Amino acid sequence: MPSAFPRPQRPTGVIRTLPYFGSADDKHDREAMTRAYIRMMRSFNAMEAGSAECVYVAFPQKPTIEVLHCYLIVGGKVRVRANISHWISGEQMGEVQCWDNSTRNAKWWAVLTAPVSWPPEHILRRGFQGFRYTEELW
Repeated sequence: MPSAFPRPQRPTGVIRTLPYFGSADDKHDREAMTRAYIRMMRSFNAMEAGSAECVYVAFPQKPTIEVLHCYLIVGGKVRVRANISHWISGEQMGEVQCWDNSTRNAKWWAVLTAPVSWPPEHILRRGFQGFRYTEELW
């Protein structure tokens, strides 16, 4: 007998909100965030063009479900998707200089690789800490 409840789909990706983007009150902070956003976009454009091999994104923990895609939320919008090649522990990686010129020690680093994909339309999402599983968004 078929179930009355729809079968949940297995997630194909994770969504991560980048912590240093958001609304800043002072002009200096807004300028710094704009520079960080431009650096991030240049990194993904370079990876898309084949002139950069990968991008590292900090995660507080490694997902327990293996997924292919990582979507990034910046400023309340899903901005980009890339493939997760593999994971590197923070102990192995050490400190990494980030797009906002800070250095971070993360518990885990997702190694993102091409293909890079951009949303066909704006996908609004509220930011959150950590990550969330998701089905394919586009």
